[in-house]
Amino acid sequence: MDALHLACAINYPTDYFCTTDDNLLKKAKNIEVIKTKIASPLELLIEVFK
Repeated sequence: MDALHLACAINYPTDYFCTTDDNLLKKAKNIEVIKTKIASPLELLIEVFK
């Protein structure tokens, strides 16, 4: 289901996509054309509150 959610996040302009799926995180972070920031919950908290 995360892949479907990621596809929606890419097609609808979002700032962040948060997931706990490590495999999806690794794959999505390697796609350079995605403007949405892909993050784990911890990475998202650090990014938002820095």
